[in-house]
Amino acid sequence: MMSKIGEAFLFFRENDWRTILVRLNTRDTHPLIQFIKYGICGVGSLTLTTAVFYALSRWGAYPALISSGVSDEVRALHSIYNNIIAFFFGNIFAYVTNSLWVFTPGRHHRVLEFVYFSVVSSTGFAIGLLSGPYLIKWYGISTLTAQLLLIVSSTMVNFICRKLFVFKG
Repeated sequence: MMSKIGEAFLFFRENDWRTILVRLNTRDTHPLIQFIKYGICGVGSLTLTTAVFYALSRWGAYPALISSGVSDEVRALHSIYNNIIAFFFGNIFAYVTNSLWVFTPGRHHRVLEFVYFSVVSSTGFAIGLLSGPYLIKWYGISTLTAQLLLIVSSTMVNFICRKLFVFKG
């Protein structure tokens, strides 16, 4: 593992930006570079998901902001609804960008590939949605720390599952 990381750093140190950008835009690249690209797509998906969640929470059918005037119980329920709806948009964005830029599609039929991709995403999403409150309650960590732990762990698990089982690599 350390030798692979060393190889990646050596590549960045020995090449100019043009060569690095060309390599970034190929699917057959070093796993660390592929993971960086995966992270960029993930940030885009997270941004879209967050924007949709906020828009729904502020202006949608399920108000979930403190300023919306609904009780905490209703806000909590509405935030789950809004997260599920927002997840749908973020998942489609992630699939499209990952299949176009990060991984090589074609291991499975496109529809089946999307289903597998969504199963992996949904599993991580469900675990994050359900386990965040438990991490806070059981270990007394901050909400932000619990959320960051879930994002990091699900990112790594999703990358490995998608690389090994969903796409060609």
